[in-house]
Amino acid sequence: MKSATLLALAGMVELASAFTAPSSPMPLRQQRDSVSSSVSRLNMVKVTISNAGKEFEMEQGDILRSGMQASGNEVYYTMKGKLFNCNGGGQCGTCKVEVQNGNVSGRTDAENKLLANDPPTFRLACQTLVNGPCTIRNKPDA
Repeated sequence: MKSATLLALAGMVELASAFTAPSSPMPLRQQRDSVSSSVSRLNMVKVTISNAGKEFEMEQGDILRSGMQASGNEVYYTMKGKLFNCNGGGQCGTCKVEVQNGNVSGRTDAENKLLANDPPTFRLACQTLVNGPCTIRNKPDA
């Protein structure tokens, strides 16, 4: 009787292990962010937020919104923007900035739609790739 119970328990353990999800690897972005080296420092660019008097560095080619959040800079205007933003999808317009100078990507179709009535220097931080040093004004409508 005991051996039958042990066999049944062993079968259940084997069955349970077949249904456990395999551990997924860490996304590449998290792997890269967690590794600091002198090589990755070569691609860092300086971003200045003129109306806040702050500067931070971020990796060249990364999204402005990500760099602002990683450096602890406020991105959204209101609590509603903080709670109900589109998480970088270019759909809500709550991460609006003004690029005063510098090397950034061109406007996307989402930006052209959402910012049609704004000056061409207004951008969505979630859609802006930083390709070199730049100066921005955060929350230009405030």
